[in-house]
Amino acid sequence: MKNCHNNRMSSPPISFRSLLAALTLSSALVAPAFANDSLTQEQQQVVKLISETYDQPHHKVETAPVIVVDDYAIADWIQGERGGRALLRRDGDKWMVLACGGDEFKKADLLHKAGIPQDTASQLISELTEAEQSIAPQKLAQFGLFGTPNDPGMSAHHQNHPQN
Repeated sequence: MKNCHNNRMSSPPISFRSLLAALTLSSALVAPAFANDSLTQEQQQVVKLISETYDQPHHKVETAPVIVVDDYAIADWIQGERGGRALLRRDGDKWMVLACGGDEFKKADLLHKAGIPQDTASQLISELTEAEQSIAPQKLAQFGLFGTPNDPGMSAHHQNHPQN
């Protein structure tokens, strides 16, 4: 049997195509692990809170986009067929979910009536609207369903979400 270390030239050279394919595949496999790297620390904290609060063994919550302005955040989420938006407030270094809802969280006057400063509410809505422009229409529609008559599984699913 030949020693592999002493006979390096015995194996065929790797083609450029094979190397490129291997690198492409490996980057595709590694990319999801680093998907949260583009989020700010505040956004990561919001995603973690929502996940820890609402994830179920076979129903993980997908949270994106997350918009943070000052001490407030709006996070779009989908869990199975359900979807909505979470309104959050930071108290010190901890985030808390104030309420879950749908499209009503895209109205600055409603956010202001809920105690969010007018400028902050307007900026949240502006940044959320911009972030949602790249989202598929079907997924975007899911964000508006929470608490509506069209909300799938309204009584059985997401018991932990506060209702408005």
